[in-house]
Amino acid sequence: MGLFRKADEVSALLNRAQRLERRGRFQQAIDELTSFNRLRPDTRVERRLVDLRHRAFFKHSASSPFPEWPPPHQTVFTKYGTFPEIERADLSVEAMWSGVFDQGSLIVRNMLPAADVEILRDCIENTYNSHDRLIDSDTPDPDDPWFVPFVPGPDSGNVEELSRKWYRESGAELAADSPRGLFNIIEILERNGIVPFIAQYLGERPGLSVRKTSLRRIPKDIDASNGWHQDGRFLGQGIRTINLWVALTDCGVTAPSMDMVPRRMDHIVPSGTHGAIFEWSVSDLAVLEAVPDTPPQRMHFKAGDAVFFDEMNMHRTGSDPGMTNDRYALEAWFFAPSCYPMDQIPLLV
Repeated sequence: MGLFRKADEVSALLNRAQRLERRGRFQQAIDELTSFNRLRPDTRVERRLVDLRHRAFFKHSASSPFPEWPPPHQTVFTKYGTFPEIERADLSVEAMWSGVFDQGSLIVRNMLPAADVEILRDCIENTYNSHDRLIDSDTPDPDDPWFVPFVPGPDSGNVEELSRKWYRESGAELAADSPRGLFNIIEILERNGIVPFIAQYLGERPGLSVRKTSLRRIPKDIDASNGWHQDGRFLGQGIRTINLWVALTDCGVTAPSMDMVPRRMDHIVPSGTHGAIFEWSVSDLAVLEAVPDTPPQRMHFKAGDAVFFDEMNMHRTGSDPGMTNDRYALEAWFFAPSCYPMDQIPLLV
């Protein structure tokens, strides 16, 4: 009897959300679905939330209080050639503006508690396993909450296909393809104060990128030596963005981490030159020529540590032969809706 009662409740809830959406009350619909799912997780609710967040973005009225970007800010960190880092309790918008705009990144130790790290690791495992089952059977499970390929709505325009095979080969699953995973991600970011903090940093309620927000499982034997890049090469100009990268396992010694240039880059370094293997990548020689005074460094993280950076940052996956553990991580790219690059496909958070 309880299952039937819940099914009736969910149907009534989804119908109410549809009515709210028709009346333009997207946020109320999102809030009601979220409150219900927080207490009683339901596949249909989670799938609906992904779609609703996507459609809500195009009805959102976006404006910025910052006439220029980067905004004027105080210089908090003055030691150049190293990665600035702080504890979670010391995180502020001024610290992040200074870390990202003056030094190229900001490490935040103990960004997420152990319980939330464990939830996100489980999301990665469940999403990967669910995707594998779909590949093996080629028959979608209507009750599966963990892998449902996201379909952009018509407001996104003619976007290129989401190349899931490429994402998987590079060690990532799109968070938008995992309704329960995305729900847990947003819940964790909300209850740890990260979403409102990003809103302060950007000056606007943020949008997440479907293409660049991912649950990552990087194999211990990955060869990432040819992967130097700046995301600004793909994202274009005139954007306002910040990436949150959270280590969900210890990394940098026995598991792959990230190699990064410990300084702010003021231009996009030409890719595909100086012997670069890929058209989109930057060779070791080109990196060293661009920053001869601040060579790249290997970053070391404990599970729950995070690093913030934007589209100008030069980085790659950092790996060495003989590493013994895979690396789990969350990567979440937030954009200011007032200047969102639509080919990145938005989700309102």
